[in-house]
Amino acid sequence: MPDSLAASKQAEIRKKIFGVKIRHARTRAGLSQKDVGQALGVSPDLISDMEFGRRDVSLPQIEVMALLFNVPVIYFWSEEGIEEPDLSFKAQEALALRQRIIGVLLRQARAEAGRSQEDLAKLLNVPTSRISAYEFGKTDIPLHELEVLSEYLNVSLTYFMDQGIKPHGANGQVTSLEEIANYSQLPPEVRDFLVNPANLLYINIAMKLSKVSAGTLRGLAEGLLEVTY
Repeated sequence: MPDSLAASKQAEIRKKIFGVKIRHARTRAGLSQKDVGQALGVSPDLISDMEFGRRDVSLPQIEVMALLFNVPVIYFWSEEGIEEPDLSFKAQEALALRQRIIGVLLRQARAEAGRSQEDLAKLLNVPTSRISAYEFGKTDIPLHELEVLSEYLNVSLTYFMDQGIKPHGANGQVTSLEEIANYSQLPPEVRDFLVNPANLLYINIAMKLSKVSAGTLRGLAEGLLEVTY
């Protein structure tokens, strides 16, 4: 019981710390709670609850807010500089896709650790159906729960972050995509797609997925089909 109380208190403290970070970055970026809520597809009141540590925040939400506020994701763990915001990407589509990818990665980590959904449900004190919803990308995983699961499954939180959303032009990707688009063997419609800034989010995710194992991709496909049907 003491350990449970300590973990609960620590989770509450973490939520408040993230809330302070979110509020600081948002105000520096000149965005309102309504702006952020519209981007994430939630109400301004929910953003307010996040900022005051009254509501859980998920990793996809953190990643999208990092793009909105033009800060590195690590900013939410350590102080970093803040620049102008970037609102030129499709945040809600990114959230949905990242939610599914994280679910697949969670399922893979659980399988490799030899754990069942029941084991994870008991760890988090939630119904087994909640774990299934997490793994199929139907429900956001609160960040503090993802941290607990990462430790339990013996993977670092970066295991999930490495599949994350990158800002436009990060690591010279815009230049490299323009070079790719110049290849004569690519059809015109493909070249147009590659050089369209609105599509960079999806291209970045595709580049990440190209490095994922075949087993993980099969799991992602199964998860997408499950969500679709």
